[in-house]
Amino acid sequence: MLAQRPSFRFVAIGAVVSLFVLAFLVLGTSPRGLSSKFNIKTQSRPGPQTCVPPSNSTGWEFIVERDGNDHGLSEDQCRIAFPKLFAEIDKSSALKEDRRITYKELDSRAADDGMVRAIIDRGQLYIVDYAPMPVTASRARATLNSLHRALAAFPNRDNLPSIEFTFTTEDFAEDTQSASPIWAYSKRDLDTSVWLMPDFGYWAWPEVQIGPYHEVRRHIAAIDDGETTPDGNFTPGLEFQDKKKQLVWRGSLATNPPVRSKLLKSALGRSWASVRVIDWDDETDLRYNLLPIEDHCRYMFVAHTEGRSFSGRGKYLLNCRSVMVSHALEWREAHHAALVSSGPDANYVEVDREWSDLAKKIDYLIDNPEVAERIANNAVRTFRDRYLTPAAESCYWRQLIRQYAASCDFDPVLFSTGRDGRTHARATPYDTWILMH
Repeated sequence: MLAQRPSFRFVAIGAVVSLFVLAFLVLGTSPRGLSSKFNIKTQSRPGPQTCVPPSNSTGWEFIVERDGNDHGLSEDQCRIAFPKLFAEIDKSSALKEDRRITYKELDSRAADDGMVRAIIDRGQLYIVDYAPMPVTASRARATLNSLHRALAAFPNRDNLPSIEFTFTTEDFAEDTQSASPIWAYSKRDLDTSVWLMPDFGYWAWPEVQIGPYHEVRRHIAAIDDGETTPDGNFTPGLEFQDKKKQLVWRGSLATNPPVRSKLLKSALGRSWASVRVIDWDDETDLRYNLLPIEDHCRYMFVAHTEGRSFSGRGKYLLNCRSVMVSHALEWREAHHAALVSSGPDANYVEVDREWSDLAKKIDYLIDNPEVAERIANNAVRTFRDRYLTPAAESCYWRQLIRQYAASCDFDPVLFSTGRDGRTHARATPYDTWILMH
């Protein structure tokens, strides 16, 4: 009997271990992959939280030459580098503190023209539905490419929360279904269901002949800071005080006649104005009047006007060592929390929506070139070298995912069980989808 006790002990231990393993398999495995109950929450989520920059105990700091194109910064690095970047996400999160987004609310908005419905699961992107619209077709691909890049570059992408969401490639989201969440490029205060996302131009904007964002930034930097030629010689940049002492604007009146026509009226006959209307359907007009976006930076002053909602040119202009002059804005973009219009840290100049004080402010800046140069340098430090870097864009995408997830009371599922008892995929992996569109 004594000789048999050790064997009995091992059998007993094995039984206990087996029970632990069985319990883990039963309780620790989420049914999310096969569940068809889309609005059932399968894991706990923290409530919406604002992005408070962590204490910088590591001593790490953002250096644009090293980090500006790094799409894989950690969450702490993103918060240290871009403390103002997530203000709009925080606002949307705060609106959901008392009542989180349900699957029914998400599902109540059908994917209409220019909309994409997608899932992020364990850091992987999937497309549920896509309603193409010819005018914005490239926008959908550009936006998804940027989002996919932000996911792929993140070392811990599988630890990102899983979400299901819809975004629009239109200039703005119709907010008639106030309870239905949607991601969009711009929003107003009254658009409470809209979550701001980076716009398509961070990838490219071929419709207006603007190439990849990183290339545009390189061309702008070459104009302002100079560049080394292939033969090893350095070509110096254009000094601010040597720029054309004019306000430049090229665009169509059709997208916002009330605001843009008043800019033309205020600039009419002024020696400091280089303001021209462009007809995008007239090849001759484009040949003579279209100005490459980087060449705007050769002017001391660059005008920014809203279109149907936001204007995609704004972020390019803020990359210039020039003074951006803008009317008071109604539509917000992801980087707007970093805009400062007065004081020693001013990085742009604001005029009223009627442009009635434009002449007075331009005359003042021309007469006080040191003030104008300070504003232009502030714009470079704030935007080109920080909030409008490719690194900042990817940081924004991932924080949007985190805080949107915390505001939802459901988890997405990639598969559903049909009446035939078979499992069906609800979405197409992005890697496959992009090859078909």
